[in-house]
Amino acid sequence: MQGNISPVFGLFQQHFEEAKAAHASLSKQFKGKKAIELESRLIFLEIYIDLLSHIHFKKEGLKFELFAPFKDLFKGLKKTKHLKMVNNQVESVKIKEAIEFRTYTKNLLSEKNKLYAEVYDHVVVTPLHIWEDLYDTAYKLSKGLKPLMINTATNQIINEELEFFNLDHKNKLDSKALKDIYEGLRVIIALENLRIESGFNPIFVNEVHDKMFLLQKSLLKWYENHLFIQHLTGFLTDKQNISKKYLDLLGNLQEDRKDFKSLVEKQVRDLFEKILD
Repeated sequence: MQGNISPVFGLFQQHFEEAKAAHASLSKQFKGKKAIELESRLIFLEIYIDLLSHIHFKKEGLKFELFAPFKDLFKGLKKTKHLKMVNNQVESVKIKEAIEFRTYTKNLLSEKNKLYAEVYDHVVVTPLHIWEDLYDTAYKLSKGLKPLMINTATNQIINEELEFFNLDHKNKLDSKALKDIYEGLRVIIALENLRIESGFNPIFVNEVHDKMFLLQKSLLKWYENHLFIQHLTGFLTDKQNISKKYLDLLGNLQEDRKDFKSLVEKQVRDLFEKILD
């Protein structure tokens, strides 16, 4: 007897249907906003499959096997999100400072058109059967799950993320460490929400959840700034006679980075004092 389907599968099904709908929409017309939505849904689906792989740990390579066909698409969606973040930052500066960056804006538009065309190709060539393979496997593996299995697996994944946090906490909080914390928090928050929506008690108290939420927001601002600096620096590399407005922009971004990093480091230490031994 295979058992009844676990209630947590409802969350997978919701994100799966929204992911498929976003994919279908992108196959007709590629839009950055819809691409970001699809990436977000795929992130949750991957977290859910990771949860199942911790429960059905004898099925080696389960997560890789199911998500390998989405690899190129997922990578393109992530690049789309990053470029949109940079573009939004440029537009914000233009409005705030009342300064035009025509050459840079033109470069961004050209890069956007090229990237969108590449990712659109990934969308239209993605075979539909990989969606059904993902769904069918998740459905089968979600049968007969006991509350103790889900509780144990979510605890295990969160503890794994906390172990990485502990390593980052003890070492210098460089860009890679902050990026890892940003992505690790995303996993922890998703699993905590899964536990709550499925009727389980959260692992962390409300105070810790509030600190995680604030840190996540601060890390997003830091990450946007980080991407902007990277992109602008790449644009200015090997250029001669760089105009003052670009040098001023880069200088302001670097000053902002110090402020963002200082705030993030404070919030990281504050959070880790609550959740790490």
